[in-house]
Amino acid sequence: MTHDQEPVRLEPYVETLRARLPPEQFILLMRTFHALLTDGGALRLPLVPHPPGEREPFTAELQSEMLTLMRLTAAP
Repeated sequence: MTHDQEPVRLEPYVETLRARLPPEQFILLMRTFHALLTDGGALRLPLVPHPPGEREPFTAELQSEMLTLMRLTAAP
C-alpha cells in the first residue's frame, strides 16, 4: 500500500471508531497508534497494577482495534 492510498481505507475506519468508542478509549487508541507509527513502536507505558474496581484502560477491544489499524497501514 502506498502512502497515497493509506487514507482511503484508514480515515473512514478511524471515523467509525471515533463514533463508536467512548472518547477516553478513542484518545488512548489514537495516541498509542500514533506512537507506533512515529516512534517505530517504542512506546513506554508504566506497568503498574490498577486499583481495585478500576478497569484496564487498554481493553481487549482496543487491542483488537489496534491490530486492525496496523493491518490497514501495513504494506500488502
